[in-house]
Amino acid sequence: MENKQSLASQGPGKYHESVMVDQVISALHICSRSKHLKKACKYIDATLGTGGHTLEILKLGGEVLGIDLDPKMVEMSRKRIGKEILDRDKYSLVNGNFTDIDRIAKENGFEKVSGILLDLGVSNLHLKDLERGFSFANREAPLDMRINPEAQGVKASDLLNILREDQLRNLFEVTIEPGPAKWISKKVTEFRKRSPILKVNDMLEICDGLRTGKHGLNEATLPFLALRIAVNSELENLKEVLPKAYNLLEVGGRLVVISFHSGEDKIVKDFMTGKGVSGFDIASADELEGNPRARSAKMRILEKK
Repeated sequence: MENKQSLASQGPGKYHESVMVDQVISALHICSRSKHLKKACKYIDATLGTGGHTLEILKLGGEVLGIDLDPKMVEMSRKRIGKEILDRDKYSLVNGNFTDIDRIAKENGFEKVSGILLDLGVSNLHLKDLERGFSFANREAPLDMRINPEAQGVKASDLLNILREDQLRNLFEVTIEPGPAKWISKKVTEFRKRSPILKVNDMLEICDGLRTGKHGLNEATLPFLALRIAVNSELENLKEVLPKAYNLLEVGGRLVVISFHSGEDKIVKDFMTGKGVSGFDIASADELEGNPRARSAKMRILEKK
């Protein structure tokens, strides 16, 4: 019997391990602002996940609007946070795309906030989900990669079977160099002449022999990452949400963004340049020991003038 595991079967208590929690709390300066203003400050966790960052903000007296594209994540967060935070008026958890942050904030009374967090990418629960094509572990899984299949139409397999070779090259160049991107794009078009590209195993076969120059990294990792980014419009959505998030900040409020690859980080860095006091941080050595996902995390902070 195949060992398949979905988000729904993760069960209570098995949550995504949020990265850089201490640094996020410090960057959002929750304690100092709440104490200074003599009131609970409002924050938006625009990438709620399973609520790790939100829970810590609430424990320090902040009020939080949490947003996540995956309805399953929102439900897991609601159960997790509800066990520790009894005052339900302190938080609102919404299933939605963070590109709608301005509308969602207005609908929930968060028009001006003290801080906004964007923890980009996907959670480790998505990466462990063996039914959506995020993982190599189940070779028979469909190449889906949609964060919210109910709200998104285009799957990874659709892109691989429909896009022209030059369009595929542009897609893969988001995570790999032009040479390897050209190589794998050609292999995709050759493969689909024989049969449609539908399963994880199809893409692993296509990636066989790919040389990305990244030693110690599975040859399929970066092409799979490029597909996930494209399916979920991750870079386009990031460009759209940043100015909206900045406009929601009160003067002195902070935008905190954690990115996991250079494409994301460049967009964030370019946006923050010249807009206020900015800085960045990386995960501590202690965190890296317990949470390997944090090794590629880079946190940038912008304080609104």
